Amino acid sequence: MTDEAKSRKVERARERQRLVNAARRVLESEDGRVLMEHLAATFRVNERVFTPVRSGADVYAYDPITAALADGARAVVLHLQGLAAAPAQGDANIEEPALTVKK
Repeated sequence: MTDEAKSRKVERARERQRLVNAARRVLESEDGRVLMEHLAATFRVNERVFTPVRSGADVYAYDPITAALADGARAVVLHLQGLAAAPAQGDANIEEPALTVKK
């Protein structure tokens, strides 16, 4: 790996950690928790995406466009939850980010 590629990789890791730290500061506050609970309930994070819609005579029709929109909204909420759950590093450690993948 070239020095330039390493530098880009480190900078991407720094930016990601800055984002994680910012998300945790905002979403772990009392107002942030209220907001996340509201988003999870509004966009039905814990429910099925494909739900029947009432469409004329066919009561059990499934609308793929509605499902795609619901899935997109769920993805945003799940992404925010993932940022809030990621390990935070102190701002001083951002300059030397850990580049290991945790599973």
